[in-house]
Amino acid sequence: MKASKIMASGLLIILLASFRSDSLPKEFSSLLDRAKLIFTPTEGMIATKCIENEQMNYEYALKYNDNNFEVRYAIRPMDSLLAQYEREKTKGALVINPNKWSISAFEATLLNIAIGGENSGELPKYSFFDSAAVKSEFNADWGATAFVNIGRQFGGEKYKYCNVIIIHKDFVGDAYFFYVSDKKEGMSDLMEKPFHSLRFM
Repeated sequence: MKASKIMASGLLIILLASFRSDSLPKEFSSLLDRAKLIFTPTEGMIATKCIENEQMNYEYALKYNDNNFEVRYAIRPMDSLLAQYEREKTKGALVINPNKWSISAFEATLLNIAIGGENSGELPKYSFFDSAAVKSEFNADWGATAFVNIGRQFGGEKYKYCNVIIIHKDFVGDAYFFYVSDKKEGMSDLMEKPFHSLRFM
């Protein structure tokens, strides 16, 4: 019994070691460090190529082999914005604290990726997570989610639907999860495994 436990522990360590930050793309790994985020790989998902688009850049994506489903990650550290804010403040300039920008940035992202959003100016509906839950599950100060239909630029040829999640930590940064799929049915089940793949330290 003890031997099997030791073997299982050893396998877990090997698995986690294979997903150290140095095995992730350099840019993504650097952004994780700057935004003080812990990335946990999702069993059964593999890295896939990011789609270049003008609606929302992201740095890393995972997919299931047997489903048209991806989770895309966009990390937005706040370190450089805070440094600029402090510089401007010392000059006596009237500047907005970068922590106040995150909700507006989230709304702009929804408008950019949603079909009709940018053209109609109609903001897709979104809802905030319970503050205690988002603190417990992501160590974030707040988080929000929205479900949108997406066009071919952000969705590519495969994907039509996206569940967007943002988590924010004051004075640290934002992390976006984009769960994209070709169908609505079963999306929530596919989201379950990678749902906690990012967490603030």
